[in-house]
Amino acid sequence: MNVQLYLGDCLEVMQELADGSVDAVVTDPPYGVKITSNSKAFGVSPQHSRKATEESWDDKAPDKLYFDHMFRVSHNQIIFGGNYFLDYLPSSRCYIVWDKRGDLPDVPFSPVEWAWASYNKMPKRYIVRNHGFIRDSREKREHPTQKPLLLFRKIIEDFTNLGDTILDPFMGSGTTGVACVQTGRNFIGIEIEPKYYEIAEKRIKEAQLQTRMEI
Repeated sequence: MNVQLYLGDCLEVMQELADGSVDAVVTDPPYGVKITSNSKAFGVSPQHSRKATEESWDDKAPDKLYFDHMFRVSHNQIIFGGNYFLDYLPSSRCYIVWDKRGDLPDVPFSPVEWAWASYNKMPKRYIVRNHGFIRDSREKREHPTQKPLLLFRKIIEDFTNLGDTILDPFMGSGTTGVACVQTGRNFIGIEIEPKYYEIAEKRIKEAQLQTRMEI
């Protein structure tokens, strides 16, 4: 599988990509709301909870031009946090609901997140428990809004095909790229923050090595 990684502004990189050159965009862009919550993790005592800090990557949400290019270069799109970008997204019958709580008790945190999807399919729900120390996986958290690898693997397997090329213009710590490597998809990833680019590059290279060892 082919992997291409770019450090820089995804708008500049996408402007160099041909129309319809990727099969799908799968991404979780910054919402521009910053991280200000000091809510405590479920199951973690107050003295061990931490206040989230504001990070420059979430200072500003992408504007319409970014979305125009995402639509131009790809045949389909899956965009997490679609509720923040409804002015830029057309109507769709397909939404992805991430159920973060599953069979956990009713605790004071958002039980779901959802993604807008361009596919002509019925909405789909994924249960991947993820809050505090209660997780369906033990993967290391490298980015403040990092999504579970298990969730992205399931989405990519359900909505794309083996050998497809997937673009994540807001790559973050590289979860989409790792999921693509593990599921036999080609990947193009773009990240503007050098810190997270290095993390993503390392994670994806490790996934490639592991995949080769398993063959």
